[in-house]
Amino acid sequence: MSSSKLKQATRFIVERATQKKKTKKKQKDSQARSDAEKFPGQMLVLNREHQAALIYKEFGIRLSKEERRAMFGLIDAFMKAKESRLKFDDEAERVATMALKTKFKKKPGDYVYIVTNFEAAKRLKFKTRNPDDLSKIQAKYVNSLGKSNRQVTPKEISGLTQLGHGDRGVSASQFGVDRAIAEAGVKFDLSDAELKQLTSITSFYRRKHEMQINFSHEQIFDTKGKFQKDFRFVISSQSTLQNKADRDLETAAFVEILESMDILGMETSTLTKDAIGQITLQNLASKKRKNKKVTGKRKKVIRESARGKERQKREERTALAMTAQRGLSTKGVKHRKQGRSKSIASQPLNLMAMLNKELPDTVRKNMNAPALENRTGTFAESVKVTDVMQTARGFPSIGYTYKRNPYQVFEIGNGDGRWATPERDPRKLIDRSIREIASEFAIGRFYTRRI
Repeated sequence: MSSSKLKQATRFIVERATQKKKTKKKQKDSQARSDAEKFPGQMLVLNREHQAALIYKEFGIRLSKEERRAMFGLIDAFMKAKESRLKFDDEAERVATMALKTKFKKKPGDYVYIVTNFEAAKRLKFKTRNPDDLSKIQAKYVNSLGKSNRQVTPKEISGLTQLGHGDRGVSASQFGVDRAIAEAGVKFDLSDAELKQLTSITSFYRRKHEMQINFSHEQIFDTKGKFQKDFRFVISSQSTLQNKADRDLETAAFVEILESMDILGMETSTLTKDAIGQITLQNLASKKRKNKKVTGKRKKVIRESARGKERQKREERTALAMTAQRGLSTKGVKHRKQGRSKSIASQPLNLMAMLNKELPDTVRKNMNAPALENRTGTFAESVKVTDVMQTARGFPSIGYTYKRNPYQVFEIGNGDGRWATPERDPRKLIDRSIREIASEFAIGRFYTRRI
């Protein structure tokens, strides 16, 4: 990043990627997110098997293959009726857009529909005043089977999932950075090598945070910084917990991408300082306290950087940013004495590092029949603690992940009935391994959860 032109480009990218939407609201939304949600002609992907698995997991109602197909037959008829009312500039555009649908069928049980935009997709999913929508159709069908002793509500069905761009398509943060890079390429006449250098930064940090890249930069924008003709935003339905976890990882990757562009500390860059202040405010104010009033925008981040040096720097900046938040009273807040030692459970980053260091070997040691058996070592090496949160009662809640393809087939409720058993469930094996490691450090009560 030595050239003056590239320096100017990185400043432009961070300003454009962090641009706020002009609004009268006190808390301004990201311009990139707003533009992504309003982009016309988006693809909504629904998966039959995923939705049936969530219904079983939440309500204990197992849908047979015929019942899954029958329920999605009703969904398909509803969505195609809505799709038929969409307006196109001409017949050629309609045919071309319809032809793109097959491009986004990636998994067995995928159904793809064209919707006006993201807001339209949300209304189709669930809205109280809708006479009919996706959640009402599912609730009505599930209740008609008589497999539960109570009626499932449309609101409960809707609460199982959240719509988002990142799982199958391009997340708002990735779009914001990629669009800024494309515009900077034209504005500053960057060479192909310089553009490649900038786009490689985004790829590196998304891979580092284990975020998938469904579209490359070149698939979204042409050499003039304009959208490719066949590019479409893809909206998919994720479980609510997974969607939240992905948002947190997106935030962490987004911050690191812009930090790496050699602009941190420059006058034009305020992203990192603002973001850290918001994150800290959320962490400090997440619990209600008597006689305490907290104002300011809040964000949550589960995952910190994996590099020790960066973690330490970020913690120091967080502490400084926290004191600058207006409206935050520190009166009555108790501070731990300097000489008092902290337990490992009270230090999330240290706990994560300790667990991740021991997990692969411990999991591998515990892989014996009737549990999963170690053959290649791939599963054991893929197990990783991603975050440590605190429950409402103050106990650590340890989030972890593993290579779901192909090992999720062994999960009870989410896997394949031919292979999934309580003994083979990866979650049971990982929970046992985490507790074995934790016992060596005298860690008390805690919870584990698969992200």
